[in-house]
Amino acid sequence: MGLITNSTNSTYHAGQIALTRRFSHGLSFLASYTFSKSLDYVSTFNVAGSAPRLVAGENDLAQDPFNLKAEHGPSLFDARHRFVFSGSYEIPFARSSSKFANTLLSGWQLNAIAAFSSSPPFTVYDSANVALQGSSPEITGFYSSRPDLISDPNAGSHTPDQWVSRAAFGRLNPVTRAGQFGSEGRNAVRGPASANVDLSLLKMFTLTERLRMQFRAECFNIANHPNFGLPENDIASPNFGRVLQAGPPRLIQFGLKLAF
Repeated sequence: MGLITNSTNSTYHAGQIALTRRFSHGLSFLASYTFSKSLDYVSTFNVAGSAPRLVAGENDLAQDPFNLKAEHGPSLFDARHRFVFSGSYEIPFARSSSKFANTLLSGWQLNAIAAFSSSPPFTVYDSANVALQGSSPEITGFYSSRPDLISDPNAGSHTPDQWVSRAAFGRLNPVTRAGQFGSEGRNAVRGPASANVDLSLLKMFTLTERLRMQFRAECFNIANHPNFGLPENDIASPNFGRVLQAGPPRLIQFGLKLAF
């Protein structure tokens, strides 16, 4: 029998700093920094399928339904540090006697958006189902059994081939510990942080009295920084601890837009 209940809560505490410059002398920007902590018992219902591989959130099935306190931990979207910057700058140009040079070189605008976020959390699961949960787990369709936590899973070096080590966990023996629950807390492991900077350069050309054309040059992830996805978190998988997905690399595109 599956039971869905709203008997839960969450807390969020944060300190925020923001610096704003209103548009003046061709420059405007907004910079903000947030130091926060978000805790809950479950962050999202997984409406798109099984959750240990983090398809659409997390496994919203408690490991032990008689010990919901063990599910209290960082929210799926918890990010202790987050910095965001956005700005726009009209590049100055000393006008010359050449009409062609003035048309070509004046009126350019540079825009930037940058976002940096610290590591999001995730939970390591054991699909072997040592805890002997129901054969068809409700809601997620995936077991939420967890291993024992025997050392700090966030210590040591992190590489795409081994972001988290098996040595930090102890799998429960399916014979001698059948029906028992692991000691690892929910969302106890931290994944890769993210950093991204996008730039755009644009200019509006007047073609006729009623027709204008905008040229845009855009670069996404200009630093070509690898933003890794969360690693495989099923300890029963041969790929456990490996990062199998990443965000898009540097992308450059150009565009023209006519305005009547």
